Amino acid sequence: MAAMTYPDALAYLYSLTNYERSDPPRDTQRALDLERMRAVLAALGNPHERYKTIHVAGTKGKGSTAAMIDACLRQLGLRVGLFTSPHLTTFRERIRVNGALISQEEVVDLTQRMQSIAEHIPGITTFEAVTAMGFLYFAQRDVDWAVIEVGLGGRLDATNVITPQVSVITSISLDHTRWLGNTLAEIAAEKAGIIKPGVPVVSQQQATEAMAVIERTAHERNAPLAMLGRHWRWTPGLTTLEKQTFEVKQVARVRSNERPYVNDLEGWYETTLLGKHQCENATTAIAALDVLRNSGSIDISARAIRDGLRATFWPGRFEILRAHPPLILDGAHNVDSVNKLAMTLAEVFPGRRWTFIFGCYQDKDAEGMLKALAGRAVRWIMTQPGNSRAMPVEQLLDIARARNLKTTAFPTVKEAMNAVANTAEAVCITGSIALVGEARAAWGIGGTGAGIDVDPSVLNRT
Repeated sequence: MAAMTYPDALAYLYSLTNYERSDPPRDTQRALDLERMRAVLAALGNPHERYKTIHVAGTKGKGSTAAMIDACLRQLGLRVGLFTSPHLTTFRERIRVNGALISQEEVVDLTQRMQSIAEHIPGITTFEAVTAMGFLYFAQRDVDWAVIEVGLGGRLDATNVITPQVSVITSISLDHTRWLGNTLAEIAAEKAGIIKPGVPVVSQQQATEAMAVIERTAHERNAPLAMLGRHWRWTPGLTTLEKQTFEVKQVARVRSNERPYVNDLEGWYETTLLGKHQCENATTAIAALDVLRNSGSIDISARAIRDGLRATFWPGRFEILRAHPPLILDGAHNVDSVNKLAMTLAEVFPGRRWTFIFGCYQDKDAEGMLKALAGRAVRWIMTQPGNSRAMPVEQLLDIARARNLKTTAFPTVKEAMNAVANTAEAVCITGSIALVGEARAAWGIGGTGAGIDVDPSVLNRT
């Protein structure tokens, strides 16, 4: 039998029950089974118990917040694992140690381990297998900390087998409603499922009904709760094409002209991630690190956090590929995140109107997203990423025409990118992470020349 190759490993992982590429069943409780995940980890020797963890859930902003926390911890000289999903251009992005992507060879080795376990534990999903691989890899690399991003929801997510040092909940909005519920309260209940008894939790400001669920869950589980808006706040500073600044303070503290800051983590910060929502994410990271410091879990300085936030790079989130004329990538994929994108476009490029290259998944509110951006659009180019969940171009065209939007279409992302590559238009590519990942590959970012492999399913599309 021929040895397993990296493409073989990906093919095997994707051949498992894969809810990233297919519609979920209506019986979520049966589809997502933490006992199955615990059995997988037990067979691996419970690797997730060998290091400290930080657990990050939320509808939007959880990946950026996780990346920020990871970058700050690395400023201490620690060995830090980062587990995120989905990926932009290569599977290897999902599992990193100290910023370095897992190698193809290590993916193959871990996949073979999972293949042998799957023979004895039926029903393992792609995400369960990948999560277990990440946990095992972090143990093999002897990490001190691992920052773990929830895949979907929280309560039944495969990552929810860990007992973290702090739980973090970022912005909650309507998304994945078939899985998580049709109201913010229902979705918040799933996100709040990561709150563990006695484990501190940090939450961003939420809609009233979502915040009530988080507060009640934290109270029931005796989990100390720090909330942005109630305990921490931020105010914006200056924004350029390269960075933005913001000031962070704790709320309800006695101050004076001689002592404007009462906590050394207060003060001015900067980040290269643009958009006011990234100030919220950064402040969330600061609050979480403050909780860890107060509990004695880490000894981290304000300087380390400032350096970490300044160093954080999280591609595909208002990523400026070209400044003149602007070419922007943003992975916004629900109405809330598209509204934030519209605000950031207006802030960073005031007065500009845009050509939007747009594609999304079938379970998304395409009409709502188009409506949110329509006031800033000159024209639309509809396309679709190479994923079976993608909304067909013809369906997007029907939605656009019903709103009398000026639109054209291309069957692939590469063709859509080629159509604007040499124009003077301001272009923004948005609608899904998969779309943005293919656009980055088409632009030549993440290709083999950069030392990062791109999944063949992306590169081979014509």
